[in-house]
Amino acid sequence: MNKKAIIPVSKNTIFRLKVLAKEKETIRRKLVVTAKQLAKTAKEKEGTRSKLALTAKRLAAVAKEKESVRRKLVVTAQIFRLKAKQLAVIAKEKEGIRLKLVATAEKLRFKAEELAMAIVEKKAILASIGDAVMACDKDGKVILFNRKAVEMTGFSAKEVIGRHYNQVIKFVRELDNKPVTDFIAEAMKTGQKTTMADNTLLIRKNGSKIPVADSAEPIRYLTGILVGCVIVFRDVTQEKETDKAKSEFISVASHQLKTPATIISLYTEMLLKDSGGIVTPKQKEYITEVHNANQRIVDIINTLLNISRIEMGIFSMDKTPIDIIAFLKNGIYELQAGSKEKNIIFQEEYHQQKHIMFIDKLLLNMVFSNLLSNAIKYTPVGGTISVKSSEVKKDEKVNNKIIQENSLLISISDNGCGIHKDSQDKIFTKFFRSENARSQHTDGTGLGLYIVKSILDHIGGQVWFWSKEKEGTIFYFTIPLKTIKKSR
Repeated sequence: MNKKAIIPVSKNTIFRLKVLAKEKETIRRKLVVTAKQLAKTAKEKEGTRSKLALTAKRLAAVAKEKESVRRKLVVTAQIFRLKAKQLAVIAKEKEGIRLKLVATAEKLRFKAEELAMAIVEKKAILASIGDAVMACDKDGKVILFNRKAVEMTGFSAKEVIGRHYNQVIKFVRELDNKPVTDFIAEAMKTGQKTTMADNTLLIRKNGSKIPVADSAEPIRYLTGILVGCVIVFRDVTQEKETDKAKSEFISVASHQLKTPATIISLYTEMLLKDSGGIVTPKQKEYITEVHNANQRIVDIINTLLNISRIEMGIFSMDKTPIDIIAFLKNGIYELQAGSKEKNIIFQEEYHQQKHIMFIDKLLLNMVFSNLLSNAIKYTPVGGTISVKSSEVKKDEKVNNKIIQENSLLISISDNGCGIHKDSQDKIFTKFFRSENARSQHTDGTGLGLYIVKSILDHIGGQVWFWSKEKEGTIFYFTIPLKTIKKSR
């Protein structure tokens, strides 16, 4: 077996080797320290790197948010630019409107001045007008009271204006002193012109009474809204005295004429009844003409006498119980007999409940026969006349007429020539006949409807009508239920 050879080493070499080993150990230790420091530095750098990465992420998020904000700001800027343009347009339009308003304000100022002048002029006209004028608002409060109204009533404008017309101004019926203000209320409710009933009295402040006449006219805006009513009334004392004198003259003259007319009627009837052959057929024909003409004169005389009695207040009423349905049927039967040649169809429709009326039969007959005979007269051959009756309540509206109290309503309609629109407001005037009526029937006094209205005013009833030319007419009249006793 081979053994390694041991090389002898000098002490100097050993010393150097020891020094070298010691240096290497020192270097190793330094390297260890350095390694530890590098490791620590690497760890610190890793922490820094992590922090930088986190900061980078945060910065990226912030950048993203800022980009979003930037885009929103861009959109907002665009919206603001659009709004600015719109506001500029609106500002321009408003400026245009402002200029128009300025011009309008100037026009209104001129209009206000014109209106003020017109008001002054109208007040001057109303103050100087010959008729009394009172205006009310929609609640009935007086807003105007002219000088003539002050003179007639005795009340100053200050005492009347601002108060309800019923509290100060009193209108009553001459017959029974019952209040007559329905014509004002009716004008306010229906929006149509109404007239005072005949024989209306105004009670003055001192308690004295004067006869008055005229009408109530509703006031409307241009839009048609009802805002009040104007009442015009005038003193008719002189007219009443003149009418009374006329009525007295007519009464005396009619009485004087009635005697010879009655004698003529008596003798012509005797000659027509002659059975001895004294009167020849030709003479009989002449006598018949004389008798018929005389009978017309007697009818006119009786009509004039009735009018004079009504107007002078000497028409006595003999109230008796009357079955209204039987009365109407009998009246139709009597007048129908004289119109057979016209082949008129009569239609009748009555209320179901039987009514016994306590009223003057002669007066009621004058009303019904006048209206029905007019319907027959103006209805063409083969035409239709309808007679109806029904009960109506107070304040109920029938063909734009307000019913003043619970009443029995009777209507007579025809399909005749109708009444011309221009003649309708005069139809109840004494001696008035419409143009188309005169053209169809030359005979007639124009007194029938005047008598009808006078009688109904006398008993507290109402009369009105609807008519259209070439279509026909419907006359309505009421009898207060207080004159009626109901029975099954």
